[in-house]
This record gives sequence, C-alpha cells and structure tokens, in this order.
Amino acid sequence: MKLQQFNSLFRIPTYRLFFVCMLLQGMAISISAPFLAVYFTTRLEVSIATFGLFTAVTLMAGVLFSSWIARRSDQPGARKIILVTAMICNALAFAGYLWIHDFTLLFIYMTVMTALGSPAMPQLFAAAREAVNAATDVDHAVANSTLRSAFSLGFITGPLFGTLLIAYIGYSGIFSSTCSIFLINALLFFFLLKKAPDSSPLRASTGGVHLKLHQDARIYMPFLITTLLYMAHWMNNLNASLFIIHHLGEGTREVGWISSLCAGLEIPIMLGLGLLASRYPNRSLMLWGSLMGAAYYVIVLFSTELWHLLAGQLLLAFFVAVISAIGISYMQDLLPSMPGYASTLYSNASTLGRLFGSLVGGWTAGAWGYRNSYWVCLLLVLLSLGMLVVTQQFSKEKHQTLSL
Repeated sequence: MKLQQFNSLFRIPTYRLFFVCMLLQGMAISISAPFLAVYFTTRLEVSIATFGLFTAVTLMAGVLFSSWIARRSDQPGARKIILVTAMICNALAFAGYLWIHDFTLLFIYMTVMTALGSPAMPQLFAAAREAVNAATDVDHAVANSTLRSAFSLGFITGPLFGTLLIAYIGYSGIFSSTCSIFLINALLFFFLLKKAPDSSPLRASTGGVHLKLHQDARIYMPFLITTLLYMAHWMNNLNASLFIIHHLGEGTREVGWISSLCAGLEIPIMLGLGLLASRYPNRSLMLWGSLMGAAYYVIVLFSTELWHLLAGQLLLAFFVAVISAIGISYMQDLLPSMPGYASTLYSNASTLGRLFGSLVGGWTAGAWGYRNSYWVCLLLVLLSLGMLVVTQQFSKEKHQTLSL
C-alpha cells in the first residue's frame, strides 16, 4: 500500500517535473547560502550586523511581495507565469553578485530582485497541490512530504558542490551556478508546465482572494503557530553550534556530526510522515511534532555531554520534518481551493519565524547565554502546543454546532 501511493504519485506527469525542480531549487539556494556571510564581510567589507540588516530587509521585502502575488496566483493561468518570472528574477538576483560590487547598490538591487523571486517556492508547492487534486488516488500530505524531501536532498548536496566550486573557481563559481540552476527551472516550467484546471467554483465558495488573514481564526491561528515553531527552530539553528563549542567543550568536527545526523534523519522521517498523514489529521501530527520539539529543548537545557545532543537529534529531526512537510499540508487543507494563497501563508510564516528567531536568538544568547536561550525555545513550542489544542477544541465545537 505504501509503495502503491508513491507509484501513484510519480505517475502524475507534472509531479515528476515538480520533484526535479524542487531538488534543483534546494541545490540553488544551498550552493551559495553557507558562503554569503563570508562574502559580505570579506569581499564587500561590511560588518556582520550590516549583513544581518541586509538579510532582514530582503526577507521582509519577499514576504510583502509574495503576499501581494498570493491574492492573484489562484486565478486561471496565473501560476505558470508567476513561476517562470520568479525563477528568472532569482537568477538575475544572484547574477547581481557577479557585476555589482558596491554594497549600497547591491542592497537596493537584491531587495527588489529577491522580492520578485520570492513567490517561487510557495507557488511551486501550490502548483503541485493542483496537480495532486486532479489525481484521486494520491494523498496531499504524501505529495507535500515527498516534495519537501526533494528540497532537503538538494539542500544537503548543494553545499558539497559549493565547497568545490569556491575552492577551484571562487565566488563567481557559486553565483554563476546558482543563476544557471534557477534558469534551468525557469525553462523547465516554461516548456513543460501545463495550465491547471480551473477551480473557480470552489474558490468562490471560500471567498476567494477577498479572504483576510486577521479576520479568520481558522487561518491566523495556524499562521501564528507556524511562525512560533519556526522561531524556536531557527533559534536552535543559530545557537546550537556555539552551544556545543562553548558549553560542551567540543569542536567544529562535532558540530558537523550533529548537523549531518539531523539532516540525514529528516528525509526518511518526512516520507514516513506523509504516509502517516493519510491516517491521522495534520493537526495531530503537528501536536506530536511540537511535543518532540519540546522534549529536544529540554534535553539541550540539561545536557552535559555530546551524546545527549546526538540522541536528541532524532527528536529534533522529527520536529523539523513535521513543521517542514506537514505544516504546509496543514495550511493548504484549510484553504483547499486557494493553494497559492495557502502556500504563501505558510512560506511567509516560516520566513517571519526565521527572521524573528535570528533576532531573538542572537539577543537572548548575548544577554543570558547560549544554554538559557533554549528556555525561550521551549516557551515558544509550549505556546504553539497550547494554540494547537485550542484550535482542535474550536474545530470540535464548530463541528458539533453544525451537526445540530
């Protein structure tokens, strides 16, 4: 039965296209991402705080623009145009590193171009959702989990290629490769992606593009939950390596072990979660994922040896797999006829979570120390758990009211 679901999934012609493009998307982002901070501080000679400001501004510009596009993306024929345009803009964005060497000009250029390219990821998930909607024998969560695992695989392999490119070619090698991969995705979508069937009757029944985030608790509560969970996750990403070095007395080799173990565990867990989601509600899996995350942060708070963290990576991998693979299905299921808008809400929540997590993580670690910053991570996850319970109760009460 499990193998049959995956076979059915890859029998969808366009899904194979999405899988390949998501793999390339992960590679494109991760080839250059580990080296950007070094590039800005050494080649452009700006401080790490300035680089942080650059990252924050470009992220917020992306959130604003992708939100604007999301309200138009579910119109018939719009998705392909948005995907091709966004991929080209992402290619042009990284090409800017090749010819713009003044920080101020690069800041302005990248803010505009990365914003224009920001709809690429959520719209890719939305296009896949539409393709799966047309196949009655495929579960949405299985599709999303498989797609997200493709991105993770690309994100794991990308830095390996990036290391080779920067060693033999330099920064021009990683930026040129990133541009090329985005252009390949643009060409694949232009020539191979067909127009999705119109779902306007369903869209009209849900209020369509007139839906507002702050006016519906069904939407803004999951949005807040996703944001808080990503905040906790990103605080851990920011501080884990320094915690291992300064509190556990280990070195960069051990940091690599921890990171590789978690990344390696995430992919099979994501695939397994997709199968579990066909039997259990996404909200329940989000609850279990949050509990695993809370357990991991408790382990970190009281850890004294490296093996404590090594053992905890299974919990962390489950937590990250849930918010990455199940989180988007959780959001899409709330707005089944508006996959572009729902996917963008999830993408924006994760982006804001990463942004706030970096800011709060840096401040708490500086003020209270790396270990104590994990109390904030634990609090964020517990708040999310509370909201998940509230939304579950709200859903039950609404169902009982409707049945009466």
